[in-house]
Amino acid sequence: MLSRSESRLQPLLREELFRPSLKFWADKFNYESDISFSPYGQVFQQLIDKKSVLNDPQANARVVCLRIEDWLRDLSVSDDEEIHNYLTDNVDAFCNYVKEAKGYSSAPLFIFITENSPVSNITGEMQAGFENRIKASLSNENNVFVSTSEDIRKQYPVDNYYDEQRDTLGHIPFTEEYFVALGTTVFRKIQAQQRSPFKVIVLDCDNTLWGGVCGESGPEGIILSEPFRYLQSFMLDQKDSGKILCLCSKNVQEDVDKVFSGRKDMVLTEKDIVASKINWQPKSTNIKELSEELSLGLDSFIFIDDNPVECAEVRSQCPGVMTLNLPENPEEIPSFLDHVWAFDQLTTTSEDKSRTKLYQENIRRSGFKSSTSSMKDFIAGLNLEVEIREPDEEEISRVSQLTYRTNQFNFTTIRRSEKEIKDLMESGYSCKICRVKDRFGDYGLVGVLIFTIREEYLELDSLMLSCRVLGRGVEHKMLQSLAREAKNKDLSSVKINFESTKKNLPAGKFLESVKNGEDSLQFSTDYLINLEYDPVDHDQEGEQVKSDPLTEVSRDESITNNDTLVELIGKELNSALSILNEIRPNKNGRDHLSKGTGKMSDAEVEKLITEIWEDVLGSNGIRSDQHFFDVGGTSLKAVEVLSGLNETFSKNLTVVSLFEHSTIQSLVELVQDRPSSNDGLNKILDRAVTRRERFRARR
Repeated sequence: MLSRSESRLQPLLREELFRPSLKFWADKFNYESDISFSPYGQVFQQLIDKKSVLNDPQANARVVCLRIEDWLRDLSVSDDEEIHNYLTDNVDAFCNYVKEAKGYSSAPLFIFITENSPVSNITGEMQAGFENRIKASLSNENNVFVSTSEDIRKQYPVDNYYDEQRDTLGHIPFTEEYFVALGTTVFRKIQAQQRSPFKVIVLDCDNTLWGGVCGESGPEGIILSEPFRYLQSFMLDQKDSGKILCLCSKNVQEDVDKVFSGRKDMVLTEKDIVASKINWQPKSTNIKELSEELSLGLDSFIFIDDNPVECAEVRSQCPGVMTLNLPENPEEIPSFLDHVWAFDQLTTTSEDKSRTKLYQENIRRSGFKSSTSSMKDFIAGLNLEVEIREPDEEEISRVSQLTYRTNQFNFTTIRRSEKEIKDLMESGYSCKICRVKDRFGDYGLVGVLIFTIREEYLELDSLMLSCRVLGRGVEHKMLQSLAREAKNKDLSSVKINFESTKKNLPAGKFLESVKNGEDSLQFSTDYLINLEYDPVDHDQEGEQVKSDPLTEVSRDESITNNDTLVELIGKELNSALSILNEIRPNKNGRDHLSKGTGKMSDAEVEKLITEIWEDVLGSNGIRSDQHFFDVGGTSLKAVEVLSGLNETFSKNLTVVSLFEHSTIQSLVELVQDRPSSNDGLNKILDRAVTRRERFRARR
């Protein structure tokens, strides 16, 4: 997400309208954000300029907001075919510029395509075609994320999104509500990309997966209405994106089994569930046991239950778990799930898609291990196959993912994006991946080596290995592979970089065993090639991993332990309007007065105008004799004020109106249709125009 100290977010959009929603969410998540804005309407210029605000190398998130209709502002043709060809050329040029700009910064680049106006010459079919063209062109570009107008609309629908008056006055096409929808989507997408995803979802059964109590009603008596089916479908999608599904319910196992086997309208099946704890123990105890069995930290768990008492118990005993209490009304479940940001995940690797299968295989391995008499017999019986090689293009995303997700067996815990890994390889570093199989199945891509060749030795920059293959000799084979690389280059030694952290104790213990009492982490090539693996000794290290499940993942604290905020967003801040009302609680405070009907006193009119000024300028205590441009007014904020005046008083005021009546006093007279009593109009106008020109020059 936006870093707590030096984040730069660069939207190409009108600053005053876009900033409030971004700041609102930054404040909610306790981020001190440094948000920089590029000049309005210079998308192409900003993309191709290496030194632009958008391409600032210090940025950790870059955003482009694009309205395709804007490319037609200066086009004087109306022929559909000519418009289509013109826009196609612009879309293709835009995609090429994005590909070029991607290399100017390691920060991810987010593209948001907004709605066109209802009177646009671009049909819905044309718009969808252009959006799909952009997505297809950029789909293979790492670190580039595209959201279409439909994506924004589905998550935060806004009926009255277009503001014709503001569009005419100042090229501001959207209502405040739509700007809030857009800003919220931007913040949410960036957060999803930059935080570690949760790995496990633990689900209650009764009144969570279905309505009713299966032990009382039996499989035929439980309710599988649309909200519960939606929840199950949602969880199936989460499974497909890499989440592990588990059950934790105070029930009789047989009663739960009968529902899964007897109700053919269940969306989830037993095959989708990796592990279950169906008993009468405290749910916190069951979740801790699941954490041990899966060798995954509690802070990688999401627990969902309908019962607030059960949720409170888990929050108390397992504070690292993201605990979510479902809405009381089942009809609200779909909206709640759609707006729980903790479920968001922008990319899915092949390993993610097969994670359920991987963990089910691991459970079978555990059963096999318990049937063997020694660790040596267990390892021998696995028939391990270890492949170490350079990664394919499509495997780079998994390499990056491992740098962020792996903590226990990570020598340096350096986090790297896909682009940073590619840049490193282009600068002379080498990257090798490790894939592992055994008799029970394929573990997938579980390890990474990043190293470089120095003049006299090979230097290991990073080594990381997934916990699920630790204690089986794979780590030894990785170091042996590294030594063979050095041998091929006629290098006599290998230098290993290691940075001790609170969470990589297993990696440290492994290196201590390799050092064998020596102080140095620079080893002879021949020594590492002949490194032997002792299953008995290394199993003790493996036990250290299992005994400390809390060390598995490191999550952004902005969302960890913040279930209350996550629930609040899911239940209340789940629409653009509700968010807008939080940002500007007085926004609708004037609705009790008739707009353009009846006669209001000067005092009432002055109060309303003052509220509009204070809303737009973000300032309180503005006097009726102060000039608009003396209290923070700009030409853009003038458009906002005029929009509020016209809406409130059913007027058709123009920008000139505000320059000629730049105090609240004079606006009262204008709204009341009286000749202005201000004798200094010309002086006011001169001052306002001078300030306007000065403001334009700055922009």
